[in-house]
Amino acid sequence: MTYSELLLPRPAKLSPLHAPATRDWPRGCGCAGPVFPFLEAHGWTVITDPDANVHCTSPDGGMYVGFLPEAPAARHGDLWHIRTLNTDGEPVWQQTFPDGIPPQAVAGFLAGLLATPTALCAHCCS
Repeated sequence: MTYSELLLPRPAKLSPLHAPATRDWPRGCGCAGPVFPFLEAHGWTVITDPDANVHCTSPDGGMYVGFLPEAPAARHGDLWHIRTLNTDGEPVWQQTFPDGIPPQAVAGFLAGLLATPTALCAHCCS
């Protein structure tokens, strides 16, 4: 065991008398689930192309979300493509998610971004 392994926090061990109930955590199902209704409810444009890929753009045009099951990138595991764009249309940052991610997690990621009213981190700006 290395020194760095010793420093990692470890979850507390539960007593066999207090075993938690078994939980069935969400799994990826390859669908877009709650993502598109959520984005549409926030005024996003949602377009499905002839290949069944779905493209979404924020009302201000500054963010793109693509659900691309039929794109070449999906063969490499990138099902979801999310990126912000500057005023020139150039990517500022991007995030991809694999097909194994639950659509609820993608919706939660996007909800967190939509709930943030500014581009600046509240912790860095205080």
